[in-house]
Amino acid sequence: MANQPHTAASGLDTLVSDCFQGGELLLRELRLTPEQARRLAADYPARVTPLGQDWYEISFQEAQNSYVS
Repeated sequence: MANQPHTAASGLDTLVSDCFQGGELLLRELRLTPEQARRLAADYPARVTPLGQDWYEISFQEAQNSYVS
């Protein structure tokens, strides 16, 4: 089995997984590059709000509420 190369995309996926593991946390402030913030907003059901100096508020709360029946 070949190892997959570590990419910036997989690094972001790992960061999101680590910070929001288990689903008990739905809101975090993370330091990201602007490109990471754009990708996170595009690839995940999350609201990404810039706070300044590369800090962003990441919220999965709206996503959870929209999936509840």
